[in-house]
Amino acid sequence: MTMEAIVAYDINKGISKNDSIPWNIPEDMKFFKNTTLKNVVIMGKNTFASLNYKPLKDRLNVVITRKPELYFNYAAENSNLIFTDNENIHLDIIRNSNEYANRFYFLNKHFKIFYIGGEQIYKTFIPFCDVVWVTKIKKNYECDLVFSKDMDNDINFISECLKTNDLYDIIKYTKV
Repeated sequence: MTMEAIVAYDINKGISKNDSIPWNIPEDMKFFKNTTLKNVVIMGKNTFASLNYKPLKDRLNVVITRKPELYFNYAAENSNLIFTDNENIHLDIIRNSNEYANRFYFLNKHFKIFYIGGEQIYKTFIPFCDVVWVTKIKKNYECDLVFSKDMDNDINFISECLKTNDLYDIIKYTKV
């Protein structure tokens, strides 16, 4: 099982403005959906809030928060949503991957774990990821949160440009 991260950021590595994604790039959203579909997505509570408190369809959504009890109603209403204060939930998922695949029928048999934000989740978990998918948007959105990892100069990863156009580049960073 692989652990991966997926992020989009602007020319200044901004990932969020006023607790939301400030750009609307349908091709990037489609790439995100196709990449993460039928897998596990792990996020922080602010990322979950930016999704209007709705889990992503056909994915197991895991939200890491210091106060999971505050979200009991959301979890009760959505069978594909887990709230936890356990930052090592990925270890449980890896150890019990068959149980998770059986319990959550929509998961791929050999599902992956994706870290999808926010800032603290990326800082904590990217060092453990096998692959990091980055959409580099070629515009400044004056974001108030930035992606702090310098993937281009990280000697632990090699990069491969998968798509480039006037709006953005999609880069795949693979751990060596």
